[in-house]
Amino acid sequence: MNNANQNPSRTFPLHTTEPRPLRPKRQGASDRGPGWKSWLAGLTTAGLLLAVAPVHAQTYLIDFGGPNATTRGPAPDDPVNYWNNVDQNLGGTSNGVLAGLVSSLNVTSSINLVMISRFNGNNENGTQSATVYPVDATRDSLYGNTESFNNLTNIFPSFKLTGLDAATTYSFTFYASRTGVGDNRETGYTVTGGNSGFGALDPANNIDATVTVADITPDGAGEIRIDLAPTANNNNANHFTYLGVLQVDAVPPQTPLVFTKQPVSQKVVQLKPVTFTCEVSGSPPYFVQWYENGSALPNANTFSYTIPSVELFMDGFQYSVTVSNLAFGVASTNAVLTVLNDTNPPTVLRAASYDGSTIQITFDEAMDPASAGQSLNYVVNSGAVDTWAALPSADGLSVLLYISVTLTERFTVVINNVQDAAGNPIAANTTISGDVIGIEDQDVLIDFGGNNQTQFGPAPDDPLNHWNNVTGATGLSDTGELFNLVSVYNTASPIGLAMIRRFNGVNENGTLISTVFPSQATRDSMFGNTEFFGAGSNFFPSFKLTGLNHLRRYNLMFYASRTSVGDNRETGYTVEGANTGFTALNAANNINNTATVEGISPTASGEITVSIAPTANNNNANHFTYLGAMKLSPYAPPLQFQPPVIANGKIRLEWTGAGILQRATSATGPWSAVEPLPTSPYEEDLVPGESRFYRLQR
Repeated sequence: MNNANQNPSRTFPLHTTEPRPLRPKRQGASDRGPGWKSWLAGLTTAGLLLAVAPVHAQTYLIDFGGPNATTRGPAPDDPVNYWNNVDQNLGGTSNGVLAGLVSSLNVTSSINLVMISRFNGNNENGTQSATVYPVDATRDSLYGNTESFNNLTNIFPSFKLTGLDAATTYSFTFYASRTGVGDNRETGYTVTGGNSGFGALDPANNIDATVTVADITPDGAGEIRIDLAPTANNNNANHFTYLGVLQVDAVPPQTPLVFTKQPVSQKVVQLKPVTFTCEVSGSPPYFVQWYENGSALPNANTFSYTIPSVELFMDGFQYSVTVSNLAFGVASTNAVLTVLNDTNPPTVLRAASYDGSTIQITFDEAMDPASAGQSLNYVVNSGAVDTWAALPSADGLSVLLYISVTLTERFTVVINNVQDAAGNPIAANTTISGDVIGIEDQDVLIDFGGNNQTQFGPAPDDPLNHWNNVTGATGLSDTGELFNLVSVYNTASPIGLAMIRRFNGVNENGTLISTVFPSQATRDSMFGNTEFFGAGSNFFPSFKLTGLNHLRRYNLMFYASRTSVGDNRETGYTVEGANTGFTALNAANNINNTATVEGISPTASGEITVSIAPTANNNNANHFTYLGAMKLSPYAPPLQFQPPVIANGKIRLEWTGAGILQRATSATGPWSAVEPLPTSPYEEDLVPGESRFYRLQR
C-alpha cells in the first residue's frame, strides 16, 4: 500500500529553464533515484556539484471534468504543460476510449484510456485557488455515488490504461476538489496492474492536497486499472466519490551511466570555432550540463558544446560536463582550451551566384565586417559589372555582393583590402572564378514536424542552410500545399509540395544529437499508422513535389527519428516519377541514418510522388511510419575518369559526372583548377620530364 501526504511539492505554474512536468511528492519519499547520494558525492570530489532534477521521463496529465477542458495556454489553462481531457461524454460511458494520450511535452504515446464503469456526471464546484494544478483542471470533477442520485445508484467508476510499457513502472497522483460542503467525501483509488496499490483523498473543500500511488507495473497485457470507491471515512449521504486530475508518471528502468568518450583538451587558433563532445552508456533519459571553469553554461544541455569563436583571453579555460538520468550521474574530467594567435591571412574558398543578381563569396574564416562590407573592395569581370553593395553574413564567413546586371555565365571577382577578424589582410589581387548555379542545381530541405520549425540561424536551427517547413496545418490535411519552396541558399523556386493523403499526427520524441540535420528538424516527425491510433487507422501518407524540371533527375534523402522504443519501425518510401525507386529506414532510436532514392526523373508535368508505408520488418503494434526531414538534390552521375590516352604528344582525358578538373605536379598538391573550365574530353600538351597529376572535384 502506498499512501502519500496531502502536501504537493510543486506549485502552479512551474517555471524552469526547460519544460518540466508537474509532480506532487509523496511523504517521506525522495525526489531522486536510489543512486543520487553516491553520484553527488562523486561530483563533489571532482570539484562540481549538480543536483539531479526531480523529473520523470514522461508525465501524462488528464483532466476529468465537464466543459472546462484544460489546454496548454495562459491561465486559467496551463502555460507550461499539455493535457488530455476526459469529459462527461466519455467518462459517462462504460466503453469510451481516449486514444493516444499525449505527454506534458506534447509527445503522442501508445497509451489509451478505456472506460470500464461510468461516472455519474460532472461537478463544477471545485476550487479556483489551487496552486498545484491550473484552474480549468481543479474547478470541475467527474463523480460517482452509491445511493440514488440522478436516478443512478451504485456508480463505482473504473477505467484502465492500455498500451503501457512492461519494463516501466508508473506512479499515479490523484486530485479532486468539492468546495462549500461540511461532510467527509473521502475517495479511495485502487490501482491494479502486475502489482497493486491504494490511496485515499478527501475532496471536501480541498485546495492543494493530492495522493500518490507509486511504483505500479503493468500486467501481462500492458494494462493498469483504476477503481474509485468511497472509504469508510466517507460520511456523505450519497457517498460521492470524485476525480478531477490524474497525473501519470512513467519511470523507465535506470542503469548507471559511464562515459565512453570524455571531452578532450584542444588547441585552437583565435576566432575559430571549437567543439567539445562526450558520449555515455547507460539508460536514458539523459540530462546534460556543460561547465566553463566550474560554472554552468546556460542552454548547454546536449552531448556537444560549441564555442563559435574563441578569444585569446580564453586560453587555459577548462570545460567539463555532467550527465545524469533519473537515478545516476557522472562528471567528466576537465578539458583545457589552448588558444593560439591567428597570423594567417584569409583565403577565398568559393564564389557562386544562386540567382544571377547576387554573388556569394565564401572565406575560410570570419572576416572583419568593416572591410568586408566595402563594395569597392570587389571588382567583378574586370569592372564590367558594378558592385553596388556588399553584405557580410552574421558569422563573417561569407559576403553577399549585389551587382548591377544579371549574370548568366562564369564570372571572376578580384578582391583587395579586406582582412580577417584578427586583422590579417588578404593577399593583394586575390582572384576567384565562380558559376551561376541554377535552381535545379540547388538542394531543397523540408522539415516535417510540429512546433519545432527549422529556420536559418544558430543551433538548434541551421546556421548554414535555409529550410521549408511542413507543419500540422499542411501535413495533417489531404489538401495541404506549400508553394515556391526555397533552396538552401534561400532562392525561391517553382517547386511546390502538395499533400495527397495526410499524416495522422506529429511525434516530438526524436533525437537531439544528430549530426546530419539540426535538432529542430530531428526532434519531431510526422507519422502514419495502420491500426487505430489518434485520428484513426490506415494512414498511409503521400505527397507530391510539383514544378520540377522534367528534363532533370533528382535524389531524395529521407530521415526520421523516434527515440526510447524497443521495436522495429521501419518505414518504406516509394518514389514515383517517370521512373520509380524505393528505400527504407528504421526510425526507432535513429540518430544519423538516412535513406536515399537516386536518379528519379519527374513526369512530363514535372511531378514526383512520395508514398509512405510500413515494411515487412516493421513489428510495431500500430505499424507506425515516420518522416522527419527530406532533402531534394539534383542527381549527379558519379565522377569517374576513363583510362587516359597519350598520343601525338598530348594527353587526352575523358570522364563522367560534373566536376572541376584540377591538376598538380605532385600527388599531394597543391592543386589548381584548369582554366578555362574544360568539359570532357580534354587535351593538353605533354612536357618532357614534367610530372602531372589530375583529379575531379565537385
